[in-house]
Amino acid sequence: MAPFGFIFLANRGNLTKAKLYEAIRRRLGKEPGCYGVRVRPSRARPRTIEARVETAEFLGRAYAVDDATLTVRFSYPRAVGYEYYVIEWSEAARDFGIGWHQDEDHPDLGECHFQIDHVGATIDRRSATFVDEHPLEVLETRLDQLRTVLPRIDWAEGEPKLSDDGLPVPE
Repeated sequence: MAPFGFIFLANRGNLTKAKLYEAIRRRLGKEPGCYGVRVRPSRARPRTIEARVETAEFLGRAYAVDDATLTVRFSYPRAVGYEYYVIEWSEAARDFGIGWHQDEDHPDLGECHFQIDHVGATIDRRSATFVDEHPLEVLETRLDQLRTVLPRIDWAEGEPKLSDDGLPVPE
């Protein structure tokens, strides 16, 4: 018989928002380089999980800035049969952010998109793969992709641009 934890992860229908956000908080608390993980505004009414990130430890290599913020939000709209989410990396020092948004904001790009923000504006937005899995699996997928995408951001002309290095665009 499978342990209870496995059943919990496999059956996202049994998740409450509070349980999910607590599971994400615990998971990010174990992520290398993540610290100060907190649920905002409170554990009783979770809306967002934020973690401070020591970038070199998180990425496993030197990086241009020392710290960043990782923000995770999930929501369950009644009009669709899957979760919406935002998983974003932001760097205050460069006024830069990237992330995946699975929501209704840009229907022309499909259910999910990837975007790059700089100096308070979105400078690149493109379709991303729709990930219809348990929210903790989505988080794992996007954390792995984040580690792949960040080194591909080119700052040669002072503005972030996803390098055209022959690799596929972020999924």
